[in-house]
Amino acid sequence: ERQEGQTLDQGDLEGAMRGAAHHVDVVYTTPSHSSSPMEPHAAIASWEGEDLTLRGSYQMLKYNRNELADSLGIHPDRVRIISPYVGGGFGSKLGLAPEAVAAAIAAQELGRPVSVALQRPQVYEATMRRSETRQRVRLAADADGRLSGLGHDARVSNLPGETFAEPVLQASHFLYAGANRQMSLELARVHRMCAGSVRAPGEAVGVTVLENAMDELAHEIGIDPVELRLRNIPEKDPESGKDYSSRRFREALESGAEAFGWADRPSVRDRREGDWLIGYGMASAARVNVFMESQARVTLLPDGTARVETDMTDIGTGTYAILGQIAGDMLGLPRDKIDVILGDTTLPPAAGSGGSWGAASSGTSVYVACEAIRRQLADRLEVSEPDLMLKDGRATYANQTKTLSEVLQGDEIAKLGHVQPGDTSDAVRQATFGAYFAEVAVHAASGETRVRRMHGSFAAGRILNAKTARSQCLGGMTFGIGIALTEELAFDPRDGHVANHNLAEYHIPVNADVPQLTVDLLEERDDWANPLQAKGIGELGICGAAAAITNAIYNATGVRVRDYPATLDKVIAGM
Repeated sequence: ERQEGQTLDQGDLEGAMRGAAHHVDVVYTTPSHSSSPMEPHAAIASWEGEDLTLRGSYQMLKYNRNELADSLGIHPDRVRIISPYVGGGFGSKLGLAPEAVAAAIAAQELGRPVSVALQRPQVYEATMRRSETRQRVRLAADADGRLSGLGHDARVSNLPGETFAEPVLQASHFLYAGANRQMSLELARVHRMCAGSVRAPGEAVGVTVLENAMDELAHEIGIDPVELRLRNIPEKDPESGKDYSSRRFREALESGAEAFGWADRPSVRDRREGDWLIGYGMASAARVNVFMESQARVTLLPDGTARVETDMTDIGTGTYAILGQIAGDMLGLPRDKIDVILGDTTLPPAAGSGGSWGAASSGTSVYVACEAIRRQLADRLEVSEPDLMLKDGRATYANQTKTLSEVLQGDEIAKLGHVQPGDTSDAVRQATFGAYFAEVAVHAASGETRVRRMHGSFAAGRILNAKTARSQCLGGMTFGIGIALTEELAFDPRDGHVANHNLAEYHIPVNADVPQLTVDLLEERDDWANPLQAKGIGELGICGAAAAITNAIYNATGVRVRDYPATLDKVIAGM
């Protein structure tokens, strides 16, 4: 089924390919992936009369409550979900999994609380998978390496009746120039487990394959792969003509190359250390930026402390820290004076953890609530809000200073921050950008690949917390190592069951697979994104990361593996 919303036919790509000084026309395949969170899916359900309380590990509670109510045939007001901490999700806990419904039904039947936990094989079989893909990329360029045409056609899969289709083409629409463009996404109906969002849906595999094709074009032309990308950064969105809201793509490429030592890269199959062939590879990073409706309540208490309340979740991304920081900065309070309460559907509904929109969306709702508190404090003190300074629990105004407790005089101020997308979401192209650089060693006799070092430079608007943002990028790059070298859901061709449904056979990177990773976060502010000037970064770190590794394998060995993952059997066959 052709997915019309992601189909594009602009100019004459076929003509551009025929008239190009250089071109590539390649097909890559990527397998299904599993989120494989460390914490398995589990839930505890209990009933009080007609009211259900579910304690579990879920990412987007305002939607999860509706899903659970619908499954049980009851009104959402009768359902409360409590999920203060999520031990990894990566998309598998965006929606409900079977354990939640099973626990609720069993608890009702037995008249007592019931806990249901999925065993590891069940996690693989009963939660969302990333769709496998077949991708054809066509690139046409002049003698100087400037693109005149770009084609990206992808086929993905899902169950009959499901509407989700892995959005492989998302970044291909805006990353590079090229007047003649053709893109299409097809959805095949297959009877395997349901396909859905797995970490960075779309770009994790789409940018990866596009970046492999760009590397192939660079070698076809005989140009530095970084230079090829620099020459093809468009002035405006190449399809809509919109301005970019903010974009430090060039700076990420250039600073990343310098930090990594890209200028010392060897020629193809040129460097050897004993039995190991050494290669360098690079790739661009890009991901769409999204803002979602979100609510938070902030209360300034009589003792001068504050409380932040929202059903936003923390999946290890640092939500507790970031929302506390924002409130602290706005109200002039140290972090230990702010109580952040998350993950309960009795609290104001937030954007939820997904799509890399959580920090910016829920953070903005906290910001807006704090603005309202500041205005009320200023009214009490009979000054304009810009003339009020809050710092260290004190209010300074008109050459006077008071503690917040003195200003409040036993009262509390509670404000609801409610934000939703506006015109800025459509007025400009909002996206995040970056670049990866990797060094690999490939064993000359076995084809085994070891990543020896890897660097990422990223620009994602204002960085709200450098430690948590860097941690997200490290995780994304580690995910990229898995996509490049080991991760693949294997299905039994007879009945579609998952054949490698455990951590022993579904190979995610472990400590020994992950070298020293370095991350640079570029200074950037995006006035279009939101009042915080921040953009999503959680998933950016994976979007194209695998390509830097497989491009490095080519540099080391001269072997192109176009069927992911690049396991040693495929590498040695080419060698």
